[in-house]
Amino acid sequence: MNSTLLIAGGAVVSASAVAADTAVLIRGSKVAEVGPTRDLMTRNPDSTIIDARGAIVAPGFIDVHIHGSAGSDTMDATPLAFARMAEFASAHGVTGFLPTVMSSPIHKMLAATRAAAQAAQAARAGARDACSGHCQPRRGAQVLGVNVEGPFLSPAFKGAQPEEGIISPDPAVLDQILEAGGGHVRIMTVAPELPGAISIVKQLASRGVVASVGHSGASCDEIGKAVEAGLRHVTHTYNGMRGLHHREPGVVGAALVRPELTCEIIADGVHVHPIAVQLAAVAKGPNGTVLITDSMRAAGLPNGDYELGGQHVIVTSGAARLDTGVLAGSTLSMDVAVRNMIKFAGIPLHASIAMATSTPARIIGLADRKGRIQPGMDADVVLLDAETLEVKATLVMGCTVFERQYSDRSVDL
Repeated sequence: MNSTLLIAGGAVVSASAVAADTAVLIRGSKVAEVGPTRDLMTRNPDSTIIDARGAIVAPGFIDVHIHGSAGSDTMDATPLAFARMAEFASAHGVTGFLPTVMSSPIHKMLAATRAAAQAAQAARAGARDACSGHCQPRRGAQVLGVNVEGPFLSPAFKGAQPEEGIISPDPAVLDQILEAGGGHVRIMTVAPELPGAISIVKQLASRGVVASVGHSGASCDEIGKAVEAGLRHVTHTYNGMRGLHHREPGVVGAALVRPELTCEIIADGVHVHPIAVQLAAVAKGPNGTVLITDSMRAAGLPNGDYELGGQHVIVTSGAARLDTGVLAGSTLSMDVAVRNMIKFAGIPLHASIAMATSTPARIIGLADRKGRIQPGMDADVVLLDAETLEVKATLVMGCTVFERQYSDRSVDL
């Protein structure tokens, strides 16, 4: 098959703008060139053409915090679960994601971490195949690593994390988790106010894992000490943490003003009020704001009864809650999150997309190959309808993994 692909006639999103009538030339698994449609078509007449007229051409979304979707969950710890999550994610513009392990009895956390790491290793092997210039049979987004949410969390801010899975900071347990991850753990959530937690933060930073604060009642000063130790990220900002008060800014206050910290946001209109979404976006900017779904297995499925970490969850009007009424993850998808940032916060399209692409790629150490449409980058691309921003097609490493209203028509010069 022809390994040269030309996405032609669309509006290509960069870090600072949207360029109309632009083409993206893909050779094998990499972006080879970006430029005016007429020019690239003239110089590459034998390329397979994807007609992107009427579409926004953006980097593929990266979801660094997702528990489950389409009836599956990271804690299922099976290849089928990750495959279903990957397929669902790609239908919503995601080209890479971090399956997220939740606090559970340690043997369950280790099993889920090990299984997610194996999925990431398989995805890496698949990427090597793609580099040969041939699309191997595959469906869905790539597993880019593992996110571990817990178990060193504050029981007082546990949210939907099962309390039986929460333990005090323990370096030996940390070693077990990181060993199970086999070098694929990219983010880990810790409550830094707990005794011994600062040592955990230092160990994570020294081993190349992003230490994140979450499910925490830390004071602003305690967050400052954790930042000095290597804390760099905030897990689902506003949710599961001490909020902003004018005499004690808490985790939220520190998150919004500390330039070292990047902030996750669940922009579903349920977890965070639109004004609070706007506040975070303005305070942190596109380089400091990370869109996540925090979705659970009900994402993509009807309202009804589900399970999260062995707990009963009921989904009503798209909101997932425990029997106690506590929010239990979301049913959000990344394409909706991007649209909501524009709607809720008035963020320009290119900035909203950066929050779902280049910023998460940088956080997890993949900025050299993911998150931007530039020569030499992985050809992870999503085509969005220019009017609705709904996903039309998703490409991973130059291979189409999802199509909707997709066309191979030639573009007229």
